[in-house]
Amino acid sequence: MAADHPVRAYRVLRTTGSVARHALVICFLVLALLPFFWMVSTSLKPAGEIYATPVRWWPSAPTLDNFVAVVSRADFAVIMGNTVLVAGVSATVSTLVALLASYGLSRLAGRRGELLVIVLLFAQMIPTILFVIPYFFVFRTLGLLDTLAALIITNISLTMPIATWLLRRFIAKVPRELDEAALIDGCGPVGALLRVVAPAARAGIGAVFFYAFLASWHEYLFALSLTNSPSNRVVTLGITSLVGQYQVSWGELMALGILTIVPLIVVFLLVERNLVEGLAGGVKG
Repeated sequence: MAADHPVRAYRVLRTTGSVARHALVICFLVLALLPFFWMVSTSLKPAGEIYATPVRWWPSAPTLDNFVAVVSRADFAVIMGNTVLVAGVSATVSTLVALLASYGLSRLAGRRGELLVIVLLFAQMIPTILFVIPYFFVFRTLGLLDTLAALIITNISLTMPIATWLLRRFIAKVPRELDEAALIDGCGPVGALLRVVAPAARAGIGAVFFYAFLASWHEYLFALSLTNSPSNRVVTLGITSLVGQYQVSWGELMALGILTIVPLIVVFLLVERNLVEGLAGGVKG
């Protein structure tokens, strides 16, 4: 019996530790999902229940009126289309340029690549707001002010350094022997990159594409500073338009917020497998 006591104590401690870990995870999960739950709840509430006291965690009579009001807005299709276009083009171009740059830094630059990567990271430390005025004058000179092209260019410039740094890690893990075999078979450096290295580093490419798409989708500062006309609005500006001087349309605001998440979920599902592998740092050959 005395010999069984340490074993029972160990089992109790292990069980207690497991329960405590699960309880902690559940607490964090509740805290993470609570804002989203409140967003859904508010979007389904009639106007009279949003400010009701005591607080109602779920509407007594859920309604889709807020979603109908948002979708019926004249600018809804415009801001969603503009945002998808800007984010999609920005993420695609940023990923392609980062792929070429990271391959060059990893394979061709040698030790100079390390210095260039450090310069890229230092460039990211500069506050983004300092670039607003220079970009404004540059785009005004080029005639690109108040265009979607201006937003695409700025998004690419903001996401490409981090994208390059991330992709370089994955390409560095691809054996150089694969490049050499491709070169022996007649491929050039670009052919070796596209036919051999890129498929092996697809996990990182998926992760980088999602990062660039997400960053471009949520960008607000340059969208506010470089565009003015309603035809060039993106979703971040559309959301702020629901915040008035004297009142906030909370129901419509939350409904629009939920609708803007849908494209992100679609992109996430498309790159989910590669994204998980990329975040784990894995590379498959």
